[in-house]
Amino acid sequence: MQQLNGQYLFSATDLVAFLECEHLTELDLQAVQQPQWRAQRSKTDESAELIARKGNEHELAHLARLRAQGLRVVDVAEDGGEIGDRVARTRAAMESGADVVFQATLRDGTWIGHADFLMKVAGMPSTFGDWSYEVADTKLARSPKAKFLVQLAFYSHLLALAQGVAPRQMLTLEPSSAKRHRGLASPIHRILEHGARRRPAHADQQRLRAAHPYVQQLLSL
Repeated sequence: MQQLNGQYLFSATDLVAFLECEHLTELDLQAVQQPQWRAQRSKTDESAELIARKGNEHELAHLARLRAQGLRVVDVAEDGGEIGDRVARTRAAMESGADVVFQATLRDGTWIGHADFLMKVAGMPSTFGDWSYEVADTKLARSPKAKFLVQLAFYSHLLALAQGVAPRQMLTLEPSSAKRHRGLASPIHRILEHGARRRPAHADQQRLRAAHPYVQQLLSL
């Protein structure tokens, strides 16, 4: 969760955190609004740092394999810049028909997504031409967790808005294989219909509703 030019931006991580614990969303909002709260965040432990490092290695290894295949890869994050710059570069890469868009940034209003890879699908028309894209994310886990699928569905929803057609599938790229998840890359509200049931509103939820329309939308599911 972050604030940019006075507007809150919410990511797939924020969505998953809300589904796991609504109170965590309130704490994150307070941390964004109050610097002293941010200073109290727990430091990352060694095991989390190890997992993050292994995850980065897996991601870069897959990127190297794609380049070795001779595919045209556009690295959106390579030139840095603000979120708006990365969103524009992502769209430009898709419009140009790049085979792979690495570190893609997708946005719709307050929703922001950073997908590891967007993979070109030839013969599947979109607003860009006779091609479209599907989301692929590298994961260390041997089997996909529910939160991974919510995350991928979130990215796929943003991608569908950008290219004018919903991707048919989404992929988790594990160290030894790629798993394809068909029929799940539909708008995020359809995925969430099958998520956890909402508890009755209480004082914390009332404060959350007043905090931001995003929270209102989540609590209304």
